[in-house]
Amino acid sequence: MSQSQVLNGFHANPTALNTETKWILAVVGGNILVPADQDQGNNLLIDHESADQLKFFCERRLLLGQYQAVDCHVWELMPEAKAAPGFKLVELRSLLVGASDEQFTMACRAVQLLGWQDSHKFCGSCGVAMQASDSEHAMRCEPCNINNYPRISPCVIVVVTRGDHCLLARQPSWPEGMFSTLAGFVEAGESCEQALHREVFEEVGVKIANIRYVGSQSWPFPGQLMLGYIAEAVTDDIRVDGVEISEAGWFPYDQLPFKIPPSTIMSGQLIQQFVDEARAGTQ
Repeated sequence: MSQSQVLNGFHANPTALNTETKWILAVVGGNILVPADQDQGNNLLIDHESADQLKFFCERRLLLGQYQAVDCHVWELMPEAKAAPGFKLVELRSLLVGASDEQFTMACRAVQLLGWQDSHKFCGSCGVAMQASDSEHAMRCEPCNINNYPRISPCVIVVVTRGDHCLLARQPSWPEGMFSTLAGFVEAGESCEQALHREVFEEVGVKIANIRYVGSQSWPFPGQLMLGYIAEAVTDDIRVDGVEISEAGWFPYDQLPFKIPPSTIMSGQLIQQFVDEARAGTQ
């Protein structure tokens, strides 16, 4: 494997290298089982020798790819595995704060692959039971000659700026005082840019321009790909839709709400980039 194939130490390759050693990522009910002596999210992987005691709880195995050029598998374990000595269960959402990018990427992939197989047991055309492919991550219907691949839902997320202010909003279901960026799914037939214009206008009534792409992040709740942007406001009057958004406002970069997302997730990264750029512009 060339070095260019290894991104952040992890390569999402559907073909095994058949390495002598192996890494195991253990999933129990959508959460991650890790060695008890590990700090939360510090290392989610279990070497194959340490994982040997867990094989009796294993109900399903899938190849994730390679981590540091070593084959990495996800094991879906039965609930009883939570009591295995020497291990502890970590909630997937808690990894948003504690895990590194590469560890979170692997956890996302593991949970999404298992969920995808669960939701594609039968062919949507003829109803025949699908079979997992031996050569790639695909669920195959032989009578229809159809392969179904893991589904990812693209979602745009944006921090809208107006000089040294940014637009943050909150949903009705969020904890009191929690504000974040605007986001929404890309609809069929839309470009990401069209989705940004539509979502921002629908949710807060603001028109935008000068859209800049910042980065992306896998989001396994249940299977989105978050595409992050910064955009400038053309209009600044806010009219919340009252459904998805209950409150929104313009906030100076140095007077943001007390509760905002951490910089380990895309919304927090966008806010932090706005703050850095606004602070640099005042110097």
